[in-house]
Amino acid sequence: MHASQPISDLSDDALDWQALLHSGNASAADRARYQRWCQLSPAHRAAAAEAEALWLDLGHTATAQAFKAPPLRRRQRHWAAAIAASLVLLVVGYGSWQQAPVWLADYHTGVGERQSFTLADGSRVLLNSASALNVAFNANERRVVLQAGEALFDTADDPRPFVVETAGDAIQGGTATFSVRRDGQVVLAKGEARAGNHALAVAADASAQTAWQRGKLIFNGKPLGQVLAELERYQHGRILVPDSKLAALEVSGVFDLDDPQALLRTLEQRYGLKVTYLPWLAVVY
Repeated sequence: MHASQPISDLSDDALDWQALLHSGNASAADRARYQRWCQLSPAHRAAAAEAEALWLDLGHTATAQAFKAPPLRRRQRHWAAAIAASLVLLVVGYGSWQQAPVWLADYHTGVGERQSFTLADGSRVLLNSASALNVAFNANERRVVLQAGEALFDTADDPRPFVVETAGDAIQGGTATFSVRRDGQVVLAKGEARAGNHALAVAADASAQTAWQRGKLIFNGKPLGQVLAELERYQHGRILVPDSKLAALEVSGVFDLDDPQALLRTLEQRYGLKVTYLPWLAVVY
């Protein structure tokens, strides 16, 4: 690449280099070529340094844990989003392959889907977005394994215990209504259930926590970062909030799951946020 290459082209090339170097596919020869590219001119070195700093600011490397970047300028925000988009394209391809076993489960849903099923004992199960469930009933117990996502169980009256296994934990219920998430969150809406040796109490905000079954998301003073992480479960792609202070902004509202983009539009209007949309990516600032 020629030393007189326009600055904008150098910036784009520097971002391409970062995407390659952090993809896990870069060879020793690639890293050597990158070092030679950096030494072509002072402009090359400057473009490389800024691209590396922006990559760290997105938090995609271990070094980023201790890196304190200055506020992003308008031009930098565009670059940061471009870097993230490159990474997301790599991660999406890997994630699709990694999730392949989910589609072999007895019951499953795609991203943004909610589906209801009736099991052999008459129990009803509602699977949330991107969820998967295997069933292993026998003469002694009704065991199901939540492999991904979240499920709401309305168990039928049966002398056999109803056991939900997920992430190494087991939740046991008789005739009860409760939801279980793969991350270990359990919400008991009615009836009796146990997690290990501990009896579960009916959650005071069970209606809000299980609002997804009604196609709603309800937040009351939740951090913006947590709200957006929840929204990610219902749509393809990532939502990034580079500013940690902004991620802590408290958000309240009732949002429609059948139109997840409306949530972002509402946040823009209500809280004065800006959102940059790219394929598989939204950057909130």
